[in-house]
Formats: sequence, C-alpha cells, structure tokens
Amino acid sequence: MKPKLSIIIITKDTKDLLKNLLDSINKDYSLKELPTEIIILDNNSCDGTEEMVKVFFSGIIYIKNEKNLGFAASANKGFFISKGDYVLFLNSDTLVLPDEIVKMVNFMEADKSVGVCAPQLVYEDMGLQRSFAYVPNLMFEVIPKSFLEFILPKRYKGKRSRFETPQDVESLIGAAFMVRRKVFEDLGGFDERFFFFLEETDLCVRARKRGFRVVFFPEAKIVHLQGKTISKTWIKGRMEYNISLYKFIKKHHSLFYFYIFVIIRFIKSFIIIVLLAVFPLLLTNRRIRRSLRYYSSLFTWHLKGCQDSEGIKS
Repeated sequence: MKPKLSIIIITKDTKDLLKNLLDSINKDYSLKELPTEIIILDNNSCDGTEEMVKVFFSGIIYIKNEKNLGFAASANKGFFISKGDYVLFLNSDTLVLPDEIVKMVNFMEADKSVGVCAPQLVYEDMGLQRSFAYVPNLMFEVIPKSFLEFILPKRYKGKRSRFETPQDVESLIGAAFMVRRKVFEDLGGFDERFFFFLEETDLCVRARKRGFRVVFFPEAKIVHLQGKTISKTWIKGRMEYNISLYKFIKKHHSLFYFYIFVIIRFIKSFIIIVLLAVFPLLLTNRRIRRSLRYYSSLFTWHLKGCQDSEGIKS
C-alpha cells in the first residue's frame, strides 16, 4: 500500500536520541492507519547507529551516507526515495506524541493552500518552545528581537506566546515540519548550498513567493530536546549558522545589502569582545566564557574572509 506520510529523519552520531524517537513513533498507532513509511538518512555515524537500527527497527528504510552530507542534501536524498503525499522532516532530538502528527496531515488535507506546516514544539515538561521564526534581516541585527517582542508584542511574538488557531508565518523551525509532496517537488527541494541551518527558512521564503501558505499549526505538538544534537560542538555549530546566514542574505538580497549586513555583524562581534575585556568579572560565568570564545572565533572568521571551512562540517 502506498504510504500517505513519509517521515524522514537525518541523523549523525545520535544513536540514543534516534532510538527514543523511533520508539515514540512506534507507539503512535494512528500512524499505522495512514499508513506511514520511515526513512533514516545517516550522515556516516560511527556510534553504532547502523547496528541499533538493524537490530531494533528492521522495517525502516535506512541509508548510510559515505560522508556527512549535511541536512539539506540528505533530506533531498530521502525525499526522492519517499512515496508519501506528505513528508515530515524530523530532527533526531524530537519525540512524537500519540495522535499529534495525524492532526497535521488532516489539516493539510482539508486546506490545499497550505504548502508547509509545523507543530508547536514543546519541552519534555510540555513548556512551549519557539516554533516559527522571522526571516533574518538588517533590522534584527540592529534591534534585538527580544526588544521588538517586548515593545511590539502583537507584531513580534515570543516563544511563550500561546496560539489557539493556525497562523500564517514567515518561516518555521526545522526540528519538525511537514511539506506537501507536490510543493517540495515544485520548489526543487532544499537548496544544498546550506549544509546546516536556514535551509528550512530558505524553503519557506521560496514557498511563500510561489503562493503557498507557510503555517504554524499549534493544535499539534512534538517534543523537541532542544540543542541535544549540536551541544557537543556548540561553537562550531554557531559558526555554521553564520556561514548559512551569509549565504541566505546573499541569495535573497542585493550585494550592497549583504556587505552592510556583514559589516554590522563584524562590528558587533568586536564590541562584545571589548566589553567582556573591560568587565572581566563577567567571565566567572561559564556561559559567558563560552560566548567570548564564540565571538572571538566569529571576529577571527571575518578577518579570514568568512571561509566555509570553519563550521561543523570541518
């Protein structure tokens, strides 16, 4: 029987997280009624992921890449072997709650104008996480988003904002989001120039330009163990975000806009380093020390010409 839904999971050395996710999917009996196929793209893990999947989850489609292809390229690879009318991309640091994914499918079935949809992301204690995003731009580099959320709460919603109805949004968080198959094909999939970060934002921007709705659907919830997949390489992860950010700005804006954007981020990194040097007592805090290492790396990265080799793929 042709599956209605394809769940595509990209993993890299997250064996235990992946096992917990797959167990949670197996416990959601509503997915068996759709029916659903599960496809895992393994970016050359060396932590026993392959053995774990083959022993405990033999019915799953498992593909191991010869090297780390990043999220976008792996997701595209998974999509082109999938068969579902809807495709749910899941991070390995998520957990499925019973009957929640089916709500998303039913919502998209009922409204054909929706091209991309994402659930409310929650912590394990069901506390709310940020589930949609604003597209990066110069204003957010000058004015912190938290300040905008404070002074303009109706326009800029914080992560603790509660929603009862579906919301059309600029972009969605990539930890869990569903795409209509025909929409993904029409857009040509993810832009593989993005190794990790902002590939979903780029997809949402292109979808909206083509007239497809990008919708945050708060009625459905998925647990997101935020940061578990990148916490061990936090600084390199933040550097990879900057690499993707500059590619995104360059793709969607003029060259003049791009250079102004880069200059502002360069100056900000320098100012933060100077402030922390002037107030060394702040460095007694471990997180602030880590931030100093990050901004020092960011400052040096700019001096080196913003090379792609400084991120997590290195």
